[in-house]
Amino acid sequence: MPKHPEAESCADPSPLSVDLGCLCVASPVDFAEACFSVPAVRALASFRPQSAIHVLCPESQQAIWQSVEALDRVIVYPDKASARQIASMLKLEDVAGECAISWESGEAAKALARVGVVQRLGYPAAGLQKYLTDTVEVVRKPEPIVHRVRHYLNFVKKLGGDVLVKSHFQTPPLLAAPEVMRIALSPDSEYGLSYRWPLERMKQVVETINTRYDEVEWVILGMGGHGKPKRDDACAELETMLGADVKNHAQDWGREKIMHALRSCSALLACDGELPHLAAHVGLPAAVIFGPNEPAWKRPLGKQSRVVREHVACSPCYLSPCPIDHRCQNDVTVVSVVAALEDALSDRHAGS
Repeated sequence: MPKHPEAESCADPSPLSVDLGCLCVASPVDFAEACFSVPAVRALASFRPQSAIHVLCPESQQAIWQSVEALDRVIVYPDKASARQIASMLKLEDVAGECAISWESGEAAKALARVGVVQRLGYPAAGLQKYLTDTVEVVRKPEPIVHRVRHYLNFVKKLGGDVLVKSHFQTPPLLAAPEVMRIALSPDSEYGLSYRWPLERMKQVVETINTRYDEVEWVILGMGGHGKPKRDDACAELETMLGADVKNHAQDWGREKIMHALRSCSALLACDGELPHLAAHVGLPAAVIFGPNEPAWKRPLGKQSRVVREHVACSPCYLSPCPIDHRCQNDVTVVSVVAALEDALSDRHAGS
């Protein structure tokens, strides 16, 4: 039988050449995805020290991107702006970089094409490719669920950047832990009703913590400010249930003020939503209750964020409303949430 030559592995194509000069990154529109993309943008800045790194983002993300020191400029557009409006703004501000990265199809990607950015990079995703000059393909082998942060890091790695560096994940320093324990509550979720834990149980957590600690300040926070319309208001309902024990700033504080407030809190107790990702961005210890979502895929970044989850047979389903009986939320116990919250508090107040 003839002997076949041994197979030779194909070398991975050399990294795509990226133009020097200004590099503009269009932030993902989804708030959690924007947070997941931050380490990749830091990696880009480290990989391209000779380039000016700009981020183009909707106004609702301004606070997080302006806190990223690696950036040379944050360009903000109104949340509902069209591609034409964004392009006009970029032209007025004389922003026409040599290179741009778009993570997804959308108005920002269209605008960067409209203003004639010379090199436009992105994944070969449906709807995005027509706005690009170069596509970046990452071949993934079959594997267990990986966190969304890898989606962005793999892109930079393909360009030749070193992505698994501790400084890319570094959070800004928190303010000193408050002398009186201050715990933020976020009972709402932008993802829908089935992502909320029962308010009565959150009330029981507050009552349990109050019996174990001499003095605790409670504050309700939410992302419903910043011009967002009110939904069925879980924050107001929890305020009514807790009475004088809590202050509710869910509707009157914008995201910049919320971010500053989180830095001076002891910990956060929250349902799976946007606010835990903002807390993770500033490094605040948190207990985050997951229901229909998959934490291995979309948990807040950092070990300081503790996930509380009961993995029932139908999860993750990502559905809202729940078509059956909310078992993924109802099976999460007060005892398990209190334990996670106390672990977060011990992290923050260690040595105090």
